[in-house]
Amino acid sequence: MRMETINQLKKSFLFNGLPDATLQVLAEKISSRTLKKDEKLFQKGDVGDTLFMIDEGYLDIVTEDKQGGALILNQCGPGETIGEMSLFDEEPRSASVIAQTDAHVLALKQDAFFELLDENPETAQTLIRSISSRLRFATTYIEKAIEWSGRIAEGDYSSAMEEIQSSKSLTLDEADNEAKANQMLAAFFQMIEELQARENCVKR
Repeated sequence: MRMETINQLKKSFLFNGLPDATLQVLAEKISSRTLKKDEKLFQKGDVGDTLFMIDEGYLDIVTEDKQGGALILNQCGPGETIGEMSLFDEEPRSASVIAQTDAHVLALKQDAFFELLDENPETAQTLIRSISSRLRFATTYIEKAIEWSGRIAEGDYSSAMEEIQSSKSLTLDEADNEAKANQMLAAFFQMIEELQARENCVKR
């Protein structure tokens, strides 16, 4: 069982460069969890005392709008980590995480995580790169939201929806930050398009 966990850790972007001796010690501190499609890993507002590494499947990072509707902020797949932000700032979870597909994740508690960083500073560098990548995506996401909102305010729905359709044909692994942002924003702008259609019907 420990060897299986070590092999799973080697698939994680955060831990795949660590020596086997370190992974053997780490494997003793790892727990795992299997999720069914649409099952929540954790809820916005939960205590953030655990880092999760995706072994198999895809997870959605989700928040809610004022009407209670779900807004997908990001999607993460095998090898990626989730939940590290709360370990550092000790704040509650800033978003919910829901399984987009059946999934298997590894879990590492906060005290074991910081013990690992103390003993393996190179892991901190990998983590910084991971967080930096998330921030770059967040910047692209915001830029696309502002761009599309401006187009829609000017009455240009068609070009935004064309970008959505072209991005939908890409898998999560194939999509770059811009295409991925398009996919994440698709549901929101689909709702706007439906609202416009209803308004047009009323005007008639």
